[in-house]
Amino acid sequence: MATATVTYSRSRSTYASLRLAVLQFLADPQWLVPSMIAPVIFALVSFELFRGSGPYYLTYAILGAGMMSMWGQTLYGSGWATGQDRVFGTLEPTIQAPTPYLYVVIGRVLWNVVSGLIGGLIVYVVIVVSAGSPPALPDPLGFALLFVFTMLTLASVGVVFAAFYVYTRYAGFIQNIGEFAFYIGTGCMFPVILLPFVVTPFALVLPPTWALDALRYLSIPGYQGFGWGVYWDLLGALGTTAVYLAIAGVVFRRVERHVLEEGNLSDY
Repeated sequence: MATATVTYSRSRSTYASLRLAVLQFLADPQWLVPSMIAPVIFALVSFELFRGSGPYYLTYAILGAGMMSMWGQTLYGSGWATGQDRVFGTLEPTIQAPTPYLYVVIGRVLWNVVSGLIGGLIVYVVIVVSAGSPPALPDPLGFALLFVFTMLTLASVGVVFAAFYVYTRYAGFIQNIGEFAFYIGTGCMFPVILLPFVVTPFALVLPPTWALDALRYLSIPGYQGFGWGVYWDLLGALGTTAVYLAIAGVVFRRVERHVLEEGNLSDY
């Protein structure tokens, strides 16, 4: 019974957090810009950049614009996942609640994943309408499933950011600097292998790098990425995602322990 109660409490908290994130999104129109409007602009720019560059230029345009918009949504949404509690003064009370704070943040980040997928769907529709035909995909179902998995790897990075953002009041500054660096470092617009080799070790630390490389292997015949193929990419994405989630869990537990001992987070 105790185990069932704990599980129910955590799932209920995650659902309540997800529901509140949806309501806040609908109540604040500014979020329409990074999640619904910006993807369309990225899509049109990408389409013109890659137009006529080969049989799979539509796929590059969709991946580039879609992942850029989703990554921006995840990065900003993860910062706001903990930043809103700091702004509203509810950070300490929420952390002191019986349910671990991690499950509250997961609910908010899950909505970022859903809104990012909606942005990706908008990108797809815009590209198809602009080109007059859908992209050539050897395995459309596999592409869709791997696309969702790529969003989950983005979410794992978002959860880690949300955890560390508790310790800083400069989350917005970090987001503004890091957004374009991660666009390039994870290979959103173009493969990482086109960058100098020194960038590769840093890029491989990020789960989306592996997932995006696997996505290109699956959707673009003849694609030459890191060289180890789609299955090793998937294994790398799973491994790094698990590591990121474990790090987030450790950091959140440390935050909760600090609040229980000190009663506040005024030091940060």
